[in-house]
Amino acid sequence: MIDWSDPLAGASRRLARAVPFRPFWLALERPVVSFSFDDFPLSAAEHAAPLLEANGARGTFYFAHRLAGGFENGQFIAGHGVAANLAANRHELGGHTSDHLNVQRVAPDHLIADVAANASAIAALSGLAPTSFAYPFGVVSLNAKRLLASRFAGLRGIQPGINRGWIDLAHLRAQELYDSSSDLAGIAHLLDRLQQKGGWLIFYTHDVRPDPSAIGCSPARFAAVLDLVRRRDLSIETVAATLRRIGAAGAA
Repeated sequence: MIDWSDPLAGASRRLARAVPFRPFWLALERPVVSFSFDDFPLSAAEHAAPLLEANGARGTFYFAHRLAGGFENGQFIAGHGVAANLAANRHELGGHTSDHLNVQRVAPDHLIADVAANASAIAALSGLAPTSFAYPFGVVSLNAKRLLASRFAGLRGIQPGINRGWIDLAHLRAQELYDSSSDLAGIAHLLDRLQQKGGWLIFYTHDVRPDPSAIGCSPARFAAVLDLVRRRDLSIETVAATLRRIGAAGAA
């Protein structure tokens, strides 16, 4: 669990968000949208992946090895076979912590070992070491950034906004895509800004099902957002594909 009342932990999170560990000038010829799924529930694979594929696109599914095939927040998490099938169908399996650890509350050696074990599990499933990473719970700390920043080409948080100009590859911005806290008008406005001013917009959610959780998205909402993206002729790429295209370097 996360103790949001701890003032020292809160200060570390705020500093980690504010201080760039890997500043990088983002230059894209045309705007890019990425869709990502944290943890990831089976429903994301069952509902979101086919919708992406129908639009000629692929998503980034952040995989936690020890959660696979179990339950998290009342959701059934996709198993190893589902993850392998997604990878075979050219979706990205992104890095996470194997045990879904809060990176702020774990010893450095334990964090590195856990992340490495998860990367090995992903490589066994997909044939590729993960090149992008999502901080579990969106929690980032100064120490975690120091330990992980050079291990991946890009690391994603949950600080909202569009990535453009000077960005921090160790803490990419991302926009939640939840039925409970976002509306299509607001998403359309955000996509208009992306189309007009350029950059890279990364959406994230967890489950994708008709009765979504508070941190999930319905298939209808997901399809509607895809339609908004397509109507603006915006590119849809995985996080890893965009990192490769902009020349971001990292070692998994």
